[in-house]
Amino acid sequence: MYLEAQRFYVFLLIATFLSALGYYVVFEPTSPLLSLGHLSLPKWAAREKYAYATFLGPPTSENSSTADPAALLKDPYFISVRLLNYQIQYAEKTRTRLTNTPFLVLVLPSVPASQIAVLKKEGATIIPIEPLDLPEAFNQNFINNSRFRDVLAKLRLWELTSWDKVLYLDADSFLLKGLDGLFTEEELSGMQVTLPENGTEGEGRAGKARLDPPETYLMAASTDTYGDQTPWEEDPANHPPYLCACFMLFAPSSRLLLYYLSVLNSPEAPRDAYYPEQDLLIYVHRKEGRMPWRRIPVTWSANDGEMNEEYALKGGVKSLHVKGWEGAEGGNVANDKYKNMWRDLVKEMEDWWRERGRWDGLGGIGWGE
Repeated sequence: MYLEAQRFYVFLLIATFLSALGYYVVFEPTSPLLSLGHLSLPKWAAREKYAYATFLGPPTSENSSTADPAALLKDPYFISVRLLNYQIQYAEKTRTRLTNTPFLVLVLPSVPASQIAVLKKEGATIIPIEPLDLPEAFNQNFINNSRFRDVLAKLRLWELTSWDKVLYLDADSFLLKGLDGLFTEEELSGMQVTLPENGTEGEGRAGKARLDPPETYLMAASTDTYGDQTPWEEDPANHPPYLCACFMLFAPSSRLLLYYLSVLNSPEAPRDAYYPEQDLLIYVHRKEGRMPWRRIPVTWSANDGEMNEEYALKGGVKSLHVKGWEGAEGGNVANDKYKNMWRDLVKEMEDWWRERGRWDGLGGIGWGE
């Protein structure tokens, strides 16, 4: 009996050792076996770390330009961030199925503490950031008097180096389907190699950026279409090549952030820019430059508030970058159908929190109720 027990414990010890060794060989990126030319990790075992992210600035609507907590919690951009958090982390139809993939919310110091408290309670990961100064070359008068005055701080996204790839969505977005597949879509998510100098850097300007770009990068983005998308819904070849910083898959990189900042503070800075971070990214990642961007197809993100229903809902569009609330201003304002859809999703979110006893009567929709 004693010998049998001994054998059992020896067998258990060997099995435990072999299991640990197997895990190390297959899953551990630093395994020495990976240096052998005939061995490589399968893509699913690469253990890349992913995150979803958005940006939240100070309240912009009239009914939230006050210290009244109730009004602050009805700010539409804040509600839309709550909705993204709910859709990405909890909603059965759209939530991430990827392990340890958080929803990050970059917040400026001007974001009310009450909004941050709600987002924390609902499971969002808050990333406090500092603003960035606008370069002199930008259109100061326009930017400083618009809601775009703070968005240059979105470049802080490249500081998120704890994650290998980040999928960024503007706050005025909502999901129709899950977006996990974009992280592993080979043609869109693979790292890109920076091209040799080709004579276009600083062309026509008195100088170049002070730093060289990193050797590798990732920049895939949807396209801003300035309104009606019908022509290129019918023929994708008509899609305009205009990078939209509203929906981006990228690899965080401190080196790339430094490069962006060096461009902003050099003669290469985009002149009279209206949309700070977007105009910079359009210039740095132009097709004829050293770090061209990849276009994310409209099936992942569409920017037309009047989008053809047949295409949007039956054609496979997974997310919409449209403002779904009443009184929305600027571009990408949703039509009545998508406004109703947005309101229904907000109600679904609040019902979900209420059922779990964690809804504080925030009055999320707040219009005419």
